[in-house]
Amino acid sequence: MDQETWKLVLAYVAEKERAGGRNLEVELLEQSLKDWAGNDPDRQDQLEQALSLWEDTAAMPEDDSWQESFAGIKHQLEPAETGKIKRLKWWTIASAAAVIGALVFFVFTNQKQQSVSESPITWITEKAGAGKIIKVLLPDSSEIWLNAGSSISFPKNLNHAAIRTVKLNGEAFFKVKRDPAHPFVVRSQNIQTKVLGTSFNIRAWKNDGPEVTVLTGKVAVSKDSAGKQSVAVHLLPNQKAIYDLKSDRLSCQNVEDAQASIDWSIGKMHFDKTPMEEVFQTISRKYAVKIISDQSFDNCELTAKFNNVSIKEVLRTLELTFDIHYTINKQTIYIKGGKCN
Repeated sequence: MDQETWKLVLAYVAEKERAGGRNLEVELLEQSLKDWAGNDPDRQDQLEQALSLWEDTAAMPEDDSWQESFAGIKHQLEPAETGKIKRLKWWTIASAAAVIGALVFFVFTNQKQQSVSESPITWITEKAGAGKIIKVLLPDSSEIWLNAGSSISFPKNLNHAAIRTVKLNGEAFFKVKRDPAHPFVVRSQNIQTKVLGTSFNIRAWKNDGPEVTVLTGKVAVSKDSAGKQSVAVHLLPNQKAIYDLKSDRLSCQNVEDAQASIDWSIGKMHFDKTPMEEVFQTISRKYAVKIISDQSFDNCELTAKFNNVSIKEVLRTLELTFDIHYTINKQTIYIKGGKCN
């Protein structure tokens, strides 16, 4: 991101704080940023990171080097003759000062990484096939366990990035290497999760409401809509955030044992009043099979625990619970009959 765009970002967030919301100038600045980002994924990522940084990670550098950069940017943001961006009363807006501090810090970090950021970002994608769980070691030494049918994408230069951003499809358990100067961000379906260093599980299957469960440390979870984040929900150990697709709401819940959220990583399956459609999907991913049923189980739920057992033992439980009949032909399971109890 070049210096002129950084000045535009700085003007946008400060004017939004000053106005206490939206006004004509905010809308004009926002449109200018959208025009700059266009349909370029890299620019969209840079803009998203810049706008979200000040919300959760505002911090000032320890040395005084930011002051000179800030003075130069502030001076250039006051073109009295053009009238396009009016003079901003920085010293009267305490909240804007935090924004400025965060962005100047980000600009400063970005300038240090200039040789890296100017190069096109090369993304690496790792996938866990059906019936497989794999471990991925990121360039920054963070560890990820991918559930069957999941994928994770990350920049090749992740360990040099100002913000360590990865993209998840499916489910994964993260052990993030602590680095306060470089926040770790996971983008998954409709949510964004920010951490410094912690362990947590993200469940974000397509068409299902994403969930984030924290085992250790602290994370901030926010809705991610077209690059715009909502106010973050902060989670501590044994808490989880749930995003409801229908109501478009993000909520926080306490859990008895967060460790249960990663039972899948050691081959276990845990269902607690789980809709049968989701049960079938979980079985399909774990055992690399296709399930075909001659009727709908829309109103059926399952509560059961399976400790790394065979597919036949799982089907035997379903047979007794729902009075189904099944046959297995290679990697396809045919289910006939059945009723909810």
